[in-house]
Amino acid sequence: MKGIRLKRKFAILILLFGFIFLADQEAGSIDIALTGSWSKTINAFDLISGAGSDLTDSYESAPNAVSITISGAAGVFLNAWRINVKKVDTNWHGDLILWVRRTSDGTGGAVSGGDGYQPLTGTDSPFFNGSGDVSGIKVQLKLSGVSVQVPPDTYTTTVYYTVVDTD
Repeated sequence: MKGIRLKRKFAILILLFGFIFLADQEAGSIDIALTGSWSKTINAFDLISGAGSDLTDSYESAPNAVSITISGAAGVFLNAWRINVKKVDTNWHGDLILWVRRTSDGTGGAVSGGDGYQPLTGTDSPFFNGSGDVSGIKVQLKLSGVSVQVPPDTYTTTVYYTVVDTD
């Protein structure tokens, strides 16, 4: 009798979208604009050493996957602000962890913190601080916890970046 080979197909599609919130809608408020997103398709090519092995554990986006611009914070005095970040899952597996980090200071104003990866949760968490108008702040995302134990599916979450006036 011939041996039967079972082949399990892996197709995990991770879709990550960035959305923005404004601190408030009043005239003179600090505004945030965001561009970019990241998606990753994980398949049999991501197996560590072929059939029967596990998948690569983590994946990173390009260092400039997301770009953030802060406006309305310049004037006679530079307004201080903070970016909070959280994720809202559409379809997400509990073993998957999404991380975020800031990879550039952008131009104008001042930016500090957020340059080490931090995990995203469903609760607003401080990401980084700044003051004044800043454009082109780059953000990188990382996905970890990937394994053949995570069922093949299309997993989707949305990352929300919120600017908070701290003056």
